[in-house]
Amino acid sequence: MDLPEKLLSIPHRRNVSFSQLTTLGLGGTCRWLFEPASEQDVQLFVKTCSISGLNYKILGGGSNLLVLSDIEIPVMRLGMPRELRLTDNGVYANACYGHMALVHDVSDMGLSGVEWGCGIPGSFGGAIRMNAGSNGGEWGHVLNRVRFLTPDGEIVEKKVGADNFKYRSGFLADGCVALGASFDLEKGDTEKIKQTMEKFQTKRKQSQPVGRSAGCVFRNPPGKSAGKLIESAGLKGLRIGSAEVSPVHANFFINLGDATPEDYWGLIQLVRSRVSEIHSCDLELEVEVWH
Repeated sequence: MDLPEKLLSIPHRRNVSFSQLTTLGLGGTCRWLFEPASEQDVQLFVKTCSISGLNYKILGGGSNLLVLSDIEIPVMRLGMPRELRLTDNGVYANACYGHMALVHDVSDMGLSGVEWGCGIPGSFGGAIRMNAGSNGGEWGHVLNRVRFLTPDGEIVEKKVGADNFKYRSGFLADGCVALGASFDLEKGDTEKIKQTMEKFQTKRKQSQPVGRSAGCVFRNPPGKSAGKLIESAGLKGLRIGSAEVSPVHANFFINLGDATPEDYWGLIQLVRSRVSEIHSCDLELEVEVWH
């Protein structure tokens, strides 16, 4: 694929395996990985692709992503230095901040309000986009302004509230790039904040498996638990190749070491089919799939 010269001025790499870019540790090859080191380069990437009619994909921390094949179109992952600064009511962080690092760094500042996110992997930008949450909290409850690029490459700062977000989804359309966000926090006791986070971490270790995964595979249907539906269908421990429905939590599918994308996708399809047959419930994917 021939790309415009303007794109090639942005820091990039060729032929990178998605096994290196995702927590699942499998996938095809990323033919063009762009890693802009400034907002200006991000804007140049999006504007150039828009003007040239080039489709592209946005990669965050790769923690909820399954890649089924080689990706020939440009993929963009933010490469700027991470930024965290105090605001009037809380903090602002840029989107390339590691999510768990952000939650821990905020707690070290004696600020309370996002302890619930201490075990969620990925990037802050990905967490904004999918309204990541756990332990009764989610980003849609605390974000107040989001800075992002439109698909035309225009930078926008939008005031947001809970009504801009839904369960595991937000207002950012396809082609939008999250650049950062500010969120409301309260002064707290650092020791108590740490104790709360330790409690959440202990609960997570007891209820979720270790190993390479993409997090929860399916969204919870309204009023139900996807994991419990899969478990009650007798599917814990089910394997295709080296992809396994975790015996610890049935909504986590583990790459046991040498799973292929076909193994993992086949397991998803089989579990979805069995749950539909047994429970008359069609599970929706939470994991993002590229092909």
